[in-house]
Amino acid sequence: MMFTKSDFTPIGRVTGPIVSNLPNSGGDIYLFDLDAITTRSHGHLEHSFAVYLEDFARRRPCYLLTRENYNNVVTRVQNGIRQTFAGIFAASGTELWVGQEIRVRSEHDFPDELYEFVVNVVQKSAYPGKLAPLIDNGAASLRICLAGTHSTVSQLKAYSGWEGEHQELPDIMREFQVRFPDYSIYQDTDTSLLVLPNSYSSALVQNSLLKRHKTARLICYLTERSVTGYADPLCNALLSSDIVSVVEAPSDVSQLLSYENRRHSGVEPMIDLHHSEYEEV
Repeated sequence: MMFTKSDFTPIGRVTGPIVSNLPNSGGDIYLFDLDAITTRSHGHLEHSFAVYLEDFARRRPCYLLTRENYNNVVTRVQNGIRQTFAGIFAASGTELWVGQEIRVRSEHDFPDELYEFVVNVVQKSAYPGKLAPLIDNGAASLRICLAGTHSTVSQLKAYSGWEGEHQELPDIMREFQVRFPDYSIYQDTDTSLLVLPNSYSSALVQNSLLKRHKTARLICYLTERSVTGYADPLCNALLSSDIVSVVEAPSDVSQLLSYENRRHSGVEPMIDLHHSEYEEV
């Protein structure tokens, strides 16, 4: 599935971009959602795909976007990828890391009453297997995982199954939105919620990229959860020449990168079509 910022055509199981009166492809930069390039939420990059992605990043500017903090990125992403990528937007884009140095950070002091609400949510949760710690606090982001922030895959799966039956998270989100209108809350996984102040917008990711690459076209590979969640402001801020591919797995990303390699080499034909809405394949 593709976002409505450009023209698209089917490529295998996913939808890929159509090249039509676009800037020189030498100005393209690439933004990858961490969850789109790993095998599952909280998973790691498979070795073969990591080698392929690192080779791609050596030839073109690539950035990583994730709702998780940088320490979690270090545990999930191989050092070669982290060093080869031009930057990593961590904590839902509120931080930009280049190498091992932080270059941009959005700061926000969450009010005590918001923390008290979160503590009460954790205490009142009916889930019998919840674990501590449950809160992951970034510089301007707050993530709440009722299964436990450092839960194992099996523990996360157990909570996800329980949540599917009891629908606890949507109730929490509705109450939060009423009590804290100056904040946005998203369900960023099957087991966790993400809180961001309205003073921050993921559209600032685009601003940061354009400062570093003034005439660049942005090509994004994002999960549907990100597109409909915290990355929605970023998608809405993109220029008409930019592209967002909504993908589900590393295999989708690999397929689209294969297309990008052919396009950059001049092998892929330039197709000229126009559609007013995104397509889903």
